[in-house]
Amino acid sequence: MMPTGPAANTGGCRDDSPSALPLCGPEDLAMTVHWERGGAGLRGQVIARNIGARACRLAGKPAITPLALDGTALPAQTLITLEMLHPGYVVLQPGQRAAASLGWGSWCGQQAADRVRVNWGSGVAVADVHGPVQPQCSPGRPSNLSSSWFHVIQ
Repeated sequence: MMPTGPAANTGGCRDDSPSALPLCGPEDLAMTVHWERGGAGLRGQVIARNIGARACRLAGKPAITPLALDGTALPAQTLITLEMLHPGYVVLQPGQRAAASLGWGSWCGQQAADRVRVNWGSGVAVADVHGPVQPQCSPGRPSNLSSSWFHVIQ
């Protein structure tokens, strides 16, 4: 008898490894950003919560784009550094959360709103900002943002 269903395409073997889980998409996650003052700049976290009914893989580092009061993207860039983390993703079960640390050194441009766009490689979402919405203007300091890898939190 020949196997049918999902196992039929894998020679009768299912791949239940974490790397076989689907990537988390926008429909799977609720995102929020929490900032606090760190000198003239901001430090904080982007928090992703799995609101779906299945486990998924949250891969890569998030890129944060602050939004202006009119909803357009501000020209502040997120620097994605190249340090390696293996496997490069976390597995989020339904209801579970992950966080990635953020930093923003200075901003001398247009006023930021209390919303940011979060891009995590397999999706993009708009997130609410809790805390200050932008750092102080410090001429000469970089205006870019930085982020780290996601890690599972309680």
